Amino acid sequence: MNDLLRGFVDGLLGGQNQLSLLQRLGGLFGRLTIALVMIALSLYLAARASAAITRFFKRQHRDLGLGILLGRVAYFGILFVGFISVLGVFGVDATALFATLGVVGLAVSLALQDVLKNVFAGIYLLIERPFRPGETIQVRTFTGVVESVDLRTTTLRGNGDVIYVPNAIMLGEVLVNQGVAATAEESSTE
Repeated sequence: MNDLLRGFVDGLLGGQNQLSLLQRLGGLFGRLTIALVMIALSLYLAARASAAITRFFKRQHRDLGLGILLGRVAYFGILFVGFISVLGVFGVDATALFATLGVVGLAVSLALQDVLKNVFAGIYLLIERPFRPGETIQVRTFTGVVESVDLRTTTLRGNGDVIYVPNAIMLGEVLVNQGVAATAEESSTE
């Protein structure tokens, strides 16, 4: 039991003189403890950063969709840094992981080219805001009131139909913004 405890302490403090199986097992438990603390800290910090960004956008009366997007980017960015840090605890070289992720990322981006084009167009539309929910727009032969702008598609409602227009089309085509749609009450008073 003394070897297990000594290995645990050496694992926490980074000791390298682990001789017996119990000492190696204790060292593994020490590294697991550090890794679990780092994971918990990463999750906590990621959630706090995401909530803070969303709160900031609400308080400043900014576009909430953009705040949610930036909050998610911060969340996953902090989790990624935490994951890389946990790998370092176990002695895994991050450069090999980055090289592998680069090759896999290139293959995935080529396979999902159209989807990624729509996602990046959606990010641009959320930042630039050429139209907002409630406004009537016309793109190609589609005319409708904007219900939502998501990462991949923009949802319009026109003539009782729900129209999903890919964001790449919204960004690449001529778009006519006709302004805020008149509600049924406003139309009946005229």
